[in-house]
Amino acid sequence: MLAPLLKMMSDGQFHSGEELGRALGVSRAAVWKALKRLEDDGYPLQRVRGKGYRVPQGASMLDLSAIQAAARASADPIGWQLLDAVDSTNAELMRQLAGSGAGGGIRICIAEQQTSGKGRRGRAWVSPYAQNIYLSVAVPFSEGAQKLEGLSLLVGLVLVESLQALGFRGVGLKWPNDILLDGRKLAGILVEIAGDLTSDCVAVIGVGVNVLMTAEGGIDQAWTSLLLSRQRGALDRNALTGEFLRRLLAALERFRREGFQPFVESWHRYHLWQGREVRVQAGDNSWTGKAMGVDARGALRLQTAAGEMLLHGGEVTLRLNDDS
Repeated sequence: MLAPLLKMMSDGQFHSGEELGRALGVSRAAVWKALKRLEDDGYPLQRVRGKGYRVPQGASMLDLSAIQAAARASADPIGWQLLDAVDSTNAELMRQLAGSGAGGGIRICIAEQQTSGKGRRGRAWVSPYAQNIYLSVAVPFSEGAQKLEGLSLLVGLVLVESLQALGFRGVGLKWPNDILLDGRKLAGILVEIAGDLTSDCVAVIGVGVNVLMTAEGGIDQAWTSLLLSRQRGALDRNALTGEFLRRLLAALERFRREGFQPFVESWHRYHLWQGREVRVQAGDNSWTGKAMGVDARGALRLQTAAGEMLLHGGEVTLRLNDDS
């Protein structure tokens, strides 16, 4: 019942429980129970006595047909899957690949909720029900893992451009694969590889975007959501997901042919810490210097006192003495 209920309420206006129940052919108590489920999980539902219930304008349940229409899928055969809940969309696709191998076309898994969402370096990704975007795309590659250099940076770039196109300003990139808004984490990317690292393999690209989330839920870093940004961009997760996938599928076709090189200049345009003093921590090693962007393989160009270094992994933080 949640899908038609939220679809009716996506106009952002107040609706009484009696009105909603009558339209859906259920009792007012059934409406209250359904909305209570969302509210208990932190959904931004507003209740006003005498007026009823209201959700943010454009907020609704995910609709696969609406996403597919917005995505205008590429020529590649695509297997689509929309789940109510899953442990992790990446894990789901990895399981499917384990059973079928690296062959076949692109697969896309989208979920309303992840019970064990995954971030980088084994971190959890908080994934409340019906509030954010959780999706994974499995993309076959030949010629091994070297063809994947810069892939996560490309995905971040496409996501930022998608958000810009739908009305959100000030969204930018933090190397290697975080998306920030107002200095806080808005979205993240996790790329995993299945198959033979030297020949045919599949990149499983996981993407999480905070859209409607307002409750902290145990997140251990500064974060935000599109709703909390109070901008006038679209909060319709179907439109956001479809626009991102449309742009991603097109970008992947070029990436397969030419690698990351054609996207470097655009990536620099959205690099929030370009020319800033940073510290990069990788295991027990750390380096400091100016972040000078990335090279054609997606490595961070770090200008240090000893010259320029190329770093392929690590955690980047701003230096406290950088006031620029």
